[in-house]
Amino acid sequence: MLFFYNRDTRAAGSGELDAGGDFVNLKDFPAGQFGDWTHIVPGGGKLFFYSKDTRAAGSGELDAGGDFVNLKDFPAGQFGDWTHIAPGGGKLFFYSKDTRAAGSGKLDAGGDFVNLKDFPAGQFGDWTHIVPDGVQLFFYSKDTRAAGSGKLDAGGDFVNLKDFPAGQFGDWTHIAFDEDASKLFFYSKGTRAAGSGELDAGGDFVHLKDFPAGQFGDWTHIVPARRKLFFYNKNTRAAASGELDASGDFVHLQDFPAGQFGDWTHIGATQL
Repeated sequence: MLFFYNRDTRAAGSGELDAGGDFVNLKDFPAGQFGDWTHIVPGGGKLFFYSKDTRAAGSGELDAGGDFVNLKDFPAGQFGDWTHIAPGGGKLFFYSKDTRAAGSGKLDAGGDFVNLKDFPAGQFGDWTHIVPDGVQLFFYSKDTRAAGSGKLDAGGDFVNLKDFPAGQFGDWTHIAFDEDASKLFFYSKGTRAAGSGELDAGGDFVHLKDFPAGQFGDWTHIVPARRKLFFYNKNTRAAASGELDASGDFVHLQDFPAGQFGDWTHIGATQL
């Protein structure tokens, strides 16, 4: 299920993609109903909300009809100063690009936060993207085009798997995981080129497909949704859906015209 949020108005909405990739609108939430959040991340079937400005947070979930159920509110300053938050294996991985420190935790059944591990400054590389593949985490730097892989163990400790040298990967602005195909989708907003690949059980990267410049639309958000990919442009409010097949090829599903969607700054999904 998809959760849409506008940081400027604090309005929101929910919806989902059906089996054919069509969009089903579920609920609309009026302006001011939600807090002022910089990050909205799935975690254990719930949503975790975080403000980098205040270091406050919250948790909630979407019910079967797309209505929002608030679970917990965490006061300002309770969390660290994080630039990235990624789900991984039912847990949450927190990372600061400024200090290269990190941490791990999880949401329990009631939405309360359980802190697991703290990792000191400088332990991690300088990453612009951290993307889950369901079990592992894929780290990527747009500046150097280096990458790495790792995972969180049962206790929230980090296990490093592979390091990929600078220049091994393309110049990508977005990386998303297609849960159904267990593949990573890479996209460049500047060129509208793309690619696909996957991580094997040991964290090594397997390259699958390259898609030439201009093959894809002009997208500001790419989000996993019901084992598919949802594409959205904040400037035009157009969208599309698609999926990766078993070989990593892209299957286009639906196009939604400009103006069909609201003006959203964040789109989150609850499944990862």
